[in-house]
Amino acid sequence: MTAVPTTGAGTSHSPTPGPSIPEPATRERGLAGTSGRLLRNTPGRFTIALVAMLSFISVFGIAAITDTSSRSISIDEASGQQGRMAIAAFDMYRSLSDADAAITATFLPGQSERADLNKDYQTGVRSASTAVTTLSAQAANKKQADLVAELSAAMPIYTGLVETARSYHRQGLPLGLAYLRDASALAQEDMLPKLKKLQSTSMSELGGAKDDAAGFPWIATVLGVGALAVLGYAQWRVAKRTNRVLNIGMATATVLMLVMGGWSVVSWVNAAGHIETGHDSGTQPLSLLSQAHIDVQRARSDEALTLIAQGGNVDYEAEYKDIMKRLLGENGTLAQLDKSYDDARLSEYVDKARTAAEEWNDAHKTLREADDKGDFATAVESATGDEDGQAGKAFNALDDVLTSANARAAEHFTRETEAAGNALYLTVPGFAVLTVVAMIAAAAGIQRRISEYR
Repeated sequence: MTAVPTTGAGTSHSPTPGPSIPEPATRERGLAGTSGRLLRNTPGRFTIALVAMLSFISVFGIAAITDTSSRSISIDEASGQQGRMAIAAFDMYRSLSDADAAITATFLPGQSERADLNKDYQTGVRSASTAVTTLSAQAANKKQADLVAELSAAMPIYTGLVETARSYHRQGLPLGLAYLRDASALAQEDMLPKLKKLQSTSMSELGGAKDDAAGFPWIATVLGVGALAVLGYAQWRVAKRTNRVLNIGMATATVLMLVMGGWSVVSWVNAAGHIETGHDSGTQPLSLLSQAHIDVQRARSDEALTLIAQGGNVDYEAEYKDIMKRLLGENGTLAQLDKSYDDARLSEYVDKARTAAEEWNDAHKTLREADDKGDFATAVESATGDEDGQAGKAFNALDDVLTSANARAAEHFTRETEAAGNALYLTVPGFAVLTVVAMIAAAAGIQRRISEYR
């Protein structure tokens, strides 16, 4: 008898399994396999080379543009805000010193109505007021702004004291001299030190901007070398794989990178050279000349105040001697300026300044001898006179030559910083265009090789 299988014992039908979800390890192996296949086949290798080339070209381009932009900003700071701040501070210092020296001289006997001295005072006050406006516009931080605000508030106080002093002096009252001393003290002990501080901080900022502008572009240079190395290696690999010696697209990209690198180096060398020249023949002598001019004006006021006091105050004469020692000493200001400059005219001004300062000092000694002997009229005549051997003429000669030397140094500084900025002209847009074109050329060159395998 044939056995019939029962339903309970029949064959069971297991459900059809659905699509399996790969485990993480399986996915990783898949990715690794894809990467391996990409590295094993030629198109994959070319694609990786293309990514590497585009990455290095773009990074080099960005670095070159960033470096040039920041260098241009530093040059603008040197020739712009801080440069104008330093020059305006010196202009105000000189103008205020000129005004103070002129108004002090009018208090000497017989000098109160001298038109030239009164004109010098008015001109100095106007110039100082104009300089305050410039300083307010160029203040770069709160500290500078506060100093400028204090100077602005002190100007009307100074002129008010001077006008009060002149009023009493015209009446023949000795109180005028007291007000004059208060005005001079405000200028010499409060306003001028603040201006000197403004100038020194601005010059320090200029030094920092100079260093930034003249620094070597290390990052851009390293990335440029890296981009050229990647391009060179990629071309060698492509040539070896395809048996084609020249890839026009990649060769074009290489040439463009060389052009950009050369342009970057040439513009940097040119800009750095002008910045250094501007510092050596402009900023450095301008700083020393400004100090010399400031000291000369202070000494002039001391000379007049000593005469007005008629020997009653020895502090002014002591300060005059200290100033002359700083000016004419072995390591004094003029000795530091007595160096070889590329500009023969500036060297000539410095030589003339030393001669005029020595003549003034000799005339001052003669003036003091006359005053100490009681010959007050001769001393006053020497202080205000314009004949050979008189202190007034020697001082005017020194003041004129220092003014010319300052203008010459400022001209050097302005011209060289402008030339430094011009050296970087069109570099930013030029580098951007070269970078984009180089990337397109490299991509086109290697893409043609990749398409041959499809």
